[in-house]
Amino acid sequence: MISKKITSSPDYIAHICFVAPTAFSVMSGDNNIETVGGAEVQQVILAKALVKTGYKVTMICMDHGQDNQLVIDGVCMLKAYKPHAGLPVIRFLYPRLSTIWQCMKNADADIYYQRTSGMLTGVVAAFCKFTGKKSIFSGASNPDFIKDTPKITYQRDRWLYEYGLRNVDQIIVQNPYQLQLCKENYHRDSILINSCYPYPANATNNPSGYILWVGTIRQVKRPDLFIKLAELLPNYSFVMVGGEDSSDKNFYNTIKAQANALPNVQFLGFLPYAQADKYFDGARLFVNTSDIEGFPNTFLQAWARKIPTVSFFDCGARKNGQPIGLIVESITQMRDVVEKNMTNNQEWLSQGTKCLTYYKVNYSLQSAIQGYEAVFSTFLQSDL
Repeated sequence: MISKKITSSPDYIAHICFVAPTAFSVMSGDNNIETVGGAEVQQVILAKALVKTGYKVTMICMDHGQDNQLVIDGVCMLKAYKPHAGLPVIRFLYPRLSTIWQCMKNADADIYYQRTSGMLTGVVAAFCKFTGKKSIFSGASNPDFIKDTPKITYQRDRWLYEYGLRNVDQIIVQNPYQLQLCKENYHRDSILINSCYPYPANATNNPSGYILWVGTIRQVKRPDLFIKLAELLPNYSFVMVGGEDSSDKNFYNTIKAQANALPNVQFLGFLPYAQADKYFDGARLFVNTSDIEGFPNTFLQAWARKIPTVSFFDCGARKNGQPIGLIVESITQMRDVVEKNMTNNQEWLSQGTKCLTYYKVNYSLQSAIQGYEAVFSTFLQSDL
């Protein structure tokens, strides 16, 4: 715990501001806002935990009709711009950049935290350099640290992002691979702080449950492979949760139609985070079909319930050199591994126990907060 306050306030340790435009739906639980991503979930979990630890926390989100300021679970929410406000090209400056900048100014925090690659990384870095504040950038997936990352479309945004990586006070990564990429591609040292997930009350799994998939329906997530898996295993029940990617609605409609055509697949579409989280309780296995990720929150949601995960990618989690979760190389191998864990209770229990044990040791809220407090402490020392 930090022993001396960055600010002079006797009421909190320090003031942290999360610049998180798309996090309002997760924070508020608003069913009408179909935005639930891993970055948003991690920021909300961290913000709430920091409040309980003794920090003052502010979060800047887009305008969805809420009050200019409101407090949710101790976090002060500041309203910025409406999602589609402004004219093309011009709206980059007004209302987006201008309202974010004004909200950061109004927050008057000690430390500003921003997650995922994009122009906001540069905006936050520039604001903090101009005002003498401290800045943190946290990577959300491996492509955040790849040169010319495909996650950023416009050259203007790419320039701002790379400016941000060069100038933020601290970079946080999710896994050892990101640590390496950040050093190799951007010549910056970074700190590895694992993602976190609060242990769910009455956590459970269902030995006779379904095979679960949760994520945004976009091509990089390859949900079509989950449909293929359901076709290969017609005797088992599959549940699919995910909203559409606004940039590719046709793909969402295609996946929805394919899922609804199979009698063993229940397609639920978009669900708010809290509702989607409950579907892990009824699952026996969790399947991820993405070809690239950082560290999925869904893995933690599964592991905390003793549910094994099956995926094509390696998230980097290891115990005694062995991966946590089941990693496969083909849809045929995925079919075989899934079927084995659906029929072999001993194998399923062994895998689930390994996942739960690893989660408890490495992904608790306490562990993450300790990591962030170490970063905050370095900021404090630099100001002495």
